Amino acid sequence: MTDRRQDPSTSAFRARARRSCRSGFGFSVIELVVVLAVIVVLTSLLLPGLEVARKGARRLVCSANQRQIGVSFMIFGGDNNERLPESRFQTVNRPANMMALNSGDLNDDVGVAGFDGIGLLWKDRYIDSPASCFCPAHSGGHTFDRARAVLGETQGTGPEIAFCNYHYTGHLKRADPEQMVGPTRRRMTDPNVILLTDGLRSRSDFNHETGFNVLRGDGSTFYQADVGSRFLDSIPTDVNFDGEIASEESMGLWILDIWDELQIDG
Repeated sequence: MTDRRQDPSTSAFRARARRSCRSGFGFSVIELVVVLAVIVVLTSLLLPGLEVARKGARRLVCSANQRQIGVSFMIFGGDNNERLPESRFQTVNRPANMMALNSGDLNDDVGVAGFDGIGLLWKDRYIDSPASCFCPAHSGGHTFDRARAVLGETQGTGPEIAFCNYHYTGHLKRADPEQMVGPTRRRMTDPNVILLTDGLRSRSDFNHETGFNVLRGDGSTFYQADVGSRFLDSIPTDVNFDGEIASEESMGLWILDIWDELQIDG
């Protein structure tokens, strides 16, 4: 005779099976709280490491961008009697604006408006992608989209200046620290000569917080650590650079001090 309690067709058997499933596979509130607590702890441990990894990756991409610009300098020099792109801002002692891709309309002695410095590499497409003039770690307003909009509309001749994220050290030597500009530079292959640094115009252009990438004349790059935020603290937070040359801020003397320390002419 069959025991109806063990018969799968009976309602009592099905009820016991449901209770067994609930007790065997369910989660209590305490178990859920413990799991969530473990997830929170693991997340708090992993997130700082992930942020460090992201910053390191951005710094590597920035370095690769500078190396690409270095190749562009070499190709430009090969087509232009071994010269570097001219920076008219340098000729009128405006190092703060040597991050600019064009001269804009500043009503000063810059001369005819148009592309300037690194912008000449952009203009003639010596740079494979103009986006390489922009650091992925940049958090300020000098973005690729903004520069592309300005230069696309004006071909470099409009009143607005488009800035990239890298600071050109110019086509002229600084033979004497007291002398703002010196003789013309040729295209360099000397690893002691520096052609480019990360942005130094304002603190929002200091992209990597703990230092900045630097491009040498031979196309190699290195990372200059900013121990104790010494360089960052010397850079203005918010300064209007678009007026006449009438103050230390508009001349960018802190930039010259940093370049002197780096010995940009070797």
